[in-house]
Amino acid sequence: MNLRQLTDETLMTQTLSLVQREREILTEVLNYLGEINRRKLFAELGFKSLFEFAVKKLGYSEDQAYRRIAAVRLISEVPEVEEKISSGELTLTHIGVASQCFRAHQKQGARAISREGKLQIIEQISGKSVREAERIVLAQVEAPILARPDSICVASESAVELRFLASAKVRKKVETLKGYLAHSEPHLSLGELFERLCDLGIESWRPSRVARAGGLRRRALPSGGPVRGKSAEASRVQVIRAKFQAAGDQCEKCGSSYALEVDHIRPRALGGNGEAENLRILCRNCNQRESVKIFGVFNSVRNQ
Repeated sequence: MNLRQLTDETLMTQTLSLVQREREILTEVLNYLGEINRRKLFAELGFKSLFEFAVKKLGYSEDQAYRRIAAVRLISEVPEVEEKISSGELTLTHIGVASQCFRAHQKQGARAISREGKLQIIEQISGKSVREAERIVLAQVEAPILARPDSICVASESAVELRFLASAKVRKKVETLKGYLAHSEPHLSLGELFERLCDLGIESWRPSRVARAGGLRRRALPSGGPVRGKSAEASRVQVIRAKFQAAGDQCEKCGSSYALEVDHIRPRALGGNGEAENLRILCRNCNQRESVKIFGVFNSVRNQ
């Protein structure tokens, strides 16, 4: 492309036009991603999440994928955001800053910020520099330090660096645990301790171990009718645990271990029962995708 022959006026006019088209294309991409997420279409293609689809299929970097998905979610809650992206008042960086604020607010145990509250914050940061936007949103959080996001950085092929903020109580608990292990492992690093704790958690909380009435999400438990007596309940629990064990505590479609649920292959609404042959283990996304395929988007489980 040779632009040297363009006049200054033409060069500037075409540049401004391209930038506007770029913003419009961005909003189109966000809308398409939102619809893919609503249909859980990425699950049909074998991806565990919209994030994995954006990185592995669409070729975005992890940061680029995160920012776009944050924008998709915010647009679904506050549609006015789309117009502000098209006009250039908001960038994906602004939206990332705002999303961190909203999450930090919930971490503090406060009620979720309403749509009107989010729109008010969005209005305040529109057209501002990123630094000014950060100052504005941090003023909305009682403990600004909590607004810093967790991060995972690749250090090498076999190692990653984890960064997250923790309370002083967590630090005390870490010191207590290291004290318990001081005789057997006096030089235990935080990374090694964290791995030990992860192993303990996986062993203790794997679905095939904890599955019981009330032990998983209510909708995850199969139901073939009212439960009568402890023996019937124990039988249901045994079926559930056997299903999780057979699936290796993973989704039977995509292999994810996130938000696992017991799915009725033939839905109860279509006459399906709670017998073992009609049950399978799916992650939330694959479960919702199956619902979309059978009942359609509008009658499927609420998009999350």
